[in-house]
Amino acid sequence: MTELSFEEHLNSGNALVEQAQQAATTDFQRARALWQEAGKHFYLAHQADLNHTEAAFRLAQAWMAEAYALQKEDSANALLMWSNAAAQCELAFDLDPENGRIAMTAASCHHFSGEHDAAKAWKQIGEHLLQDAQAAAQQAREDA
Repeated sequence: MTELSFEEHLNSGNALVEQAQQAATTDFQRARALWQEAGKHFYLAHQADLNHTEAAFRLAQAWMAEAYALQKEDSANALLMWSNAAAQCELAFDLDPENGRIAMTAASCHHFSGEHDAAKAWKQIGEHLLQDAQAAAQQAREDA
């Protein structure tokens, strides 16, 4: 049996997330299991290409889904999982340091983990980058 490629793991993870989102409204436990399985695929995709931003960020998102599930169950492990998701967002941001969306996601993760100073700092970075991106898009429209 051959190992799945980076792209295959990423696609499998994305398909599982889609299934989880559909299941979440009727069967949260099933959705949680699907998110966990998706996270495994994103982890393997990230391991296959440590320099690929999307794989790193999708892994962070999978951990966010798990953190949310733990939080919903009032688990003490929720804060740790939010911290893990924040760290993974930071890793994804290191790969794409102009991505305001990733910075804002890191801010959210830090907020939910109780790391309010880090959340504030990441929010400021994200807002700055998103404003720059919006200004660049506006300039491009005016130049067109």
